[in-house]
Amino acid sequence: MQLIENIYLQGNEKAILLLHSFTSNAKEMQYLAKALHHEGYTCYAPNLAGHGGSPEHLFASSIEQVAACSKEAVNFLIEKKYETIYVIGQSLGGVLSIRLANEIPQIKAVCIISSPLLERPAKELEKRVAYFSKRYLKNNGRTEQEIQEFMSEHFPRPIEKFLAFQQFIVKSGKEVQAMKQPLFLAKGALDEDVFHKSIDLIEQTVNGNIVCKKLYNNSGHLISLGKERELLAEDILTFLKQIEKRTV
Repeated sequence: MQLIENIYLQGNEKAILLLHSFTSNAKEMQYLAKALHHEGYTCYAPNLAGHGGSPEHLFASSIEQVAACSKEAVNFLIEKKYETIYVIGQSLGGVLSIRLANEIPQIKAVCIISSPLLERPAKELEKRVAYFSKRYLKNNGRTEQEIQEFMSEHFPRPIEKFLAFQQFIVKSGKEVQAMKQPLFLAKGALDEDVFHKSIDLIEQTVNGNIVCKKLYNNSGHLISLGKERELLAEDILTFLKQIEKRTV
């Protein structure tokens, strides 16, 4: 099994950690990483635990391992002597960034894109895994019959991991009010209602933070891969520059 490679682009003394969504991989954040690296920042977009490989690789992981992996990614940058770290997280990546921001003082600003904080049916998560599995198998040359046999063998998935995933999200939402860093919030106008409500809830919950919220009218869930990804990169860059001016 071949894993998607992590993205690590060395730049100046300020580092940006970019965390991708559930069932995705580091490539989801590649455009943002390259755009921000072009402006001088060091950018690191790792594959979260269980991601970047086969469906079986994803099946074997847990939300606890994913969370631990995100913390290891921050520690990687700290070990490289970066004292100013920004985190950009999309969907699940944004949920993880909330936890990290409250644990690690080197994190000076957080950008949360399309992240859920409200509980959804576990079956919705299973649908995501099923969609990813079919797409992975098709992209790797499996026949329709082989794909159907795989799906019959591996689905439905045990519900326990999805329930743990949901509880992790809900508990992360309760940590938002403790965040002290400046926040950039982004949502796509074409995204599902649960993600709109979650981003709005973050804005309403934080206490005393500098908050910049943007709506992308022509985007769905994964804004970093959509037609407004360039605008997203520009908005994030503007936000970071404004933060840096305030701290000089």
